[in-house]
Amino acid sequence: MTAVITVDGPATDEDVTSLVRACSPESLRLRFMLGGPPDAERILLLYRPYLLAGTTLVAKAGDVPIGLLNLVPDDVRRADLGILVVDAWHRRGVASALVRHAWREDRWQGWTVHATVQEGNAPAEGLLRRHGFRLIPVFERGERDFELVVAASLANVVKEVVDGGEAGQGADGVQRRAAAEDPRGRRHRDAGRGRARGCAAGLAPALLPPG
Repeated sequence: MTAVITVDGPATDEDVTSLVRACSPESLRLRFMLGGPPDAERILLLYRPYLLAGTTLVAKAGDVPIGLLNLVPDDVRRADLGILVVDAWHRRGVASALVRHAWREDRWQGWTVHATVQEGNAPAEGLLRRHGFRLIPVFERGERDFELVVAASLANVVKEVVDGGEAGQGADGVQRRAAAEDPRGRRHRDAGRGRARGCAAGLAPALLPPG
């Protein structure tokens, strides 16, 4: 029997604990951009407050958490994006479902959303590009940064993704227009490396391969 996947929020402490413990060390390494395989309990000790920060959405299979999305405001109308998906649910649409659900909230229209992935993490880059994110020309060694300006017309792009269309073309159009309006292209180095900065914005925004 196929489990019913639901997306809701906000995340609870129990959701975060269950999710992190269900992830492999490699998945946690990619999510937090660490040099070696981390221990789940260590991750919970260090990062639990940030995994509960900002707007949080949880994907569940039945009652079991299988994916988490964080959108953490980092500046005026700017936010960092982070996604974590349990290994058994990679490449099954969980990450895309979380992103689509996030854009349903009108509050994000006009916001610039930033995400960082480790260089070579092709599945994560593919997820971002499918949802309209564009690579920005500011690089940190071993990292790649992406941004999306959430526009009112993005609803049409999301519909194309849901319907299985070529959403990238429409999303790129939105981003090209947005780039002309907001050319700053800044990145958040501490957030990209997963270092806390004394506030919720210290959440590491790296993405795992899409679920």
